[in-house]
Amino acid sequence: MTTVKSFGPEPGTTVTAAAAPAVSGGWEDGDYTAAGDAWAHAADDVVRAALTGLVGVPRVLDVGTGSGPAALAAARRGARVVGLDREPGLLRVAVERARRPAQPLGWVAGDARRLPFRAGAFDVVLSTFGVMFAPEPARVAAELVRVTRPGGRLAVASWTPGGIMGLIAPTVLRHLDGPPGPPAPTRWGEPDRVAAWFAPLPVTVRCRRARVRVRYPSVAHAVAVFETKPGPIRAHRRNLERAGRWDRARADLAGLFAAHNRADDGSLVFDAPYLLVEGRVRTDRAGNSAEHGR
Repeated sequence: MTTVKSFGPEPGTTVTAAAAPAVSGGWEDGDYTAAGDAWAHAADDVVRAALTGLVGVPRVLDVGTGSGPAALAAARRGARVVGLDREPGLLRVAVERARRPAQPLGWVAGDARRLPFRAGAFDVVLSTFGVMFAPEPARVAAELVRVTRPGGRLAVASWTPGGIMGLIAPTVLRHLDGPPGPPAPTRWGEPDRVAAWFAPLPVTVRCRRARVRVRYPSVAHAVAVFETKPGPIRAHRRNLERAGRWDRARADLAGLFAAHNRADDGSLVFDAPYLLVEGRVRTDRAGNSAEHGR
């Protein structure tokens, strides 16, 4: 057993586990928050759905916490919260935000495929646009269920493949040559796939679609934000610049935003759909049912 690397104040306990060290997935440079803050308020809706009706002080794990919007939202509702992410740089942003005002949260660098917690450690496990980027989704689903206590709740929000957020990467990728890349993270936005990942597990899940309104000062501002945001788009941009194709991809990205713009004052306003997966872990830890909400 090894101590997990932690950031900021621990929520009353020392977390230990045989966990792999956090390794950057390409989100370590640039300014993620310049983009992510535009939809961070979706975390309030996810947390409300997950915590409503609970009594006492629930133990909450936010997986793929990033800069911490869902962890902070849960703490504001009185929960005892741990935020986990594989990117130490994003966790440092979360720590700073938790200090203003002071919030008693714990922060752990770890992998969603090997969560460094004992079985049943949390009353609620959630993720807002976080675990969708982790490899091996079926393994991640099993880990989310494993660390949730019998009778506990899951809430996972992920961009849908046909929504504007799900179309950003394909809009850029179609300008690249070569074999197809890894499976799209928006698989977490497809109810049938999600149901299949959770089907062997002792949890009842249902899926429903929701939307978050996103605002930027202009289309040009949004394009500039996304082309400098850390993550896969930055890597694609570097490859396209070397091939002399970035200008065309950038123009298509601007066209995508313009096509979804609901504003008429020069700003950019769009509604980004996401899939919210809500689950309840069975008290007998056996059997499963899955429901689809359209």
